[in-house]
Amino acid sequence: MKVAFNARLLSSPTLRGWNRYTVNLLLELSSLHIKLFLYSDQPLHKSHLAKLPKDSYQIRIAPFMRYVYWEQYWLPKQCEKDKVDILHCPINFGLPWSSPCPRILTLHDVIDQVYYCQDRPWYKQFSLANIQTKAYHWVARNKAEHIITVSQHSKQDIIKYLQIPEGKITVIYEAASSGFEQALIKVERLRVRSKYQLQLPYIFYVGGWEERKNIPFLINAFAQANLDNVDLVLAGGKDEQHDTLSELGKSLGIADRLKLLGWVNDADIPALYAEALCFVYPSKYEGFGLQLCEAMVVGCPVFAAKATCLPEVLGDGGETFSIYEIKELVNLLKRLTGDKSYYEHLVNQAKNRSQHFNWQITARQTEQVYKQLL
Repeated sequence: MKVAFNARLLSSPTLRGWNRYTVNLLLELSSLHIKLFLYSDQPLHKSHLAKLPKDSYQIRIAPFMRYVYWEQYWLPKQCEKDKVDILHCPINFGLPWSSPCPRILTLHDVIDQVYYCQDRPWYKQFSLANIQTKAYHWVARNKAEHIITVSQHSKQDIIKYLQIPEGKITVIYEAASSGFEQALIKVERLRVRSKYQLQLPYIFYVGGWEERKNIPFLINAFAQANLDNVDLVLAGGKDEQHDTLSELGKSLGIADRLKLLGWVNDADIPALYAEALCFVYPSKYEGFGLQLCEAMVVGCPVFAAKATCLPEVLGDGGETFSIYEIKELVNLLKRLTGDKSYYEHLVNQAKNRSQHFNWQITARQTEQVYKQLL
């Protein structure tokens, strides 16, 4: 089977969200003897390609052209030239109106329609850039012969807000990258602790710091819990968001216990989870919440918001809390640090739940979608 991927986002070195999904899926699909073609309008970053077997893919880079021309004309022509069986776009948008082969879209969520559109000023809604973006997304999800999404919650949102027929959608879970499954030796944990100057036990969060992620809620809960000799460590975010969170920490009297690491090396993240007392995910909206899988696979206790897909993905692998009642998270943090048996119970729950998520399973289920469509 020949499968072409819209791989243009792999030109960026970042491994957030969609790129993690794409790289992990490509890696496992290659082991199923699927011939992979990676299509882009700019060179793909070597860090992503290094994770794939060298003989498992062929790259096709288009000459310079406007994006809309690349998506709507070059992509289908290249599919025809390579005689591919399936064109798969793993990034919510990026499929042509017409194609010589069936098209599959991975639609991770409908966050723009459900969450961001509510607060977007009217003049931005009618801007040329916003209209173009909406058009790209509409074409992708309506012209795709089938849609893969990553949680039952996302599937229900797609049906409700986009009026996509239920029979056109398949739910396939994501998983933590293979590097998280490797045993972390003590010397590696100590190296990461030393690198980021983490002397005390700590509560951990990694991800974006935008409003939707609800980081001030976590900082306030940590301050109210008043934990002795425990830090709050936040990784991710952007430099311009640092000062706002730092000022909040100062106003709550926890500036010395709030560690804002900013963006961290991907290789350090497994050890940061493994050394943490727990991982807290207070997000208001997620399509899947990959960090839950990453924390659970290394046995890090997890507390997640009772919001959107997070309870579905977490299952019995941790505890949930309301984002409307801060005392629930405060009490969980206090219990975790004061009850060793509760901590050990959460470690075991996390490890057991992590076994439900595996990229090999994800790839095989994706291959089944290909076969059924063909």
